[in-house]
Amino acid sequence: MTTPPDPFANLSRLAEEPDATQRAQDASTALQAIPELQRWLREIRQGAVQELRSAGMSHAQVAAELGISRARAQQIAEGRTTGKRAE
Repeated sequence: MTTPPDPFANLSRLAEEPDATQRAQDASTALQAIPELQRWLREIRQGAVQELRSAGMSHAQVAAELGISRARAQQIAEGRTTGKRAE
């Protein structure tokens, strides 16, 4: 992959760093921060789902809007994670 996905486009500066040592160090720092980034993104998503629920949407309606299952919408609203990410 030569360009990062849209939400992370600003990270492309890492690939443009001319100094290989600095580029490797910066990439390592970014990689080590991924679990923290994932937690932050999950909190944002949970807050948004809770906001939709507070506005009167059912879990089924939230699920339809987000393209996920009703059960997953409920899990997100409750802050439950699945799989290895929960560790």
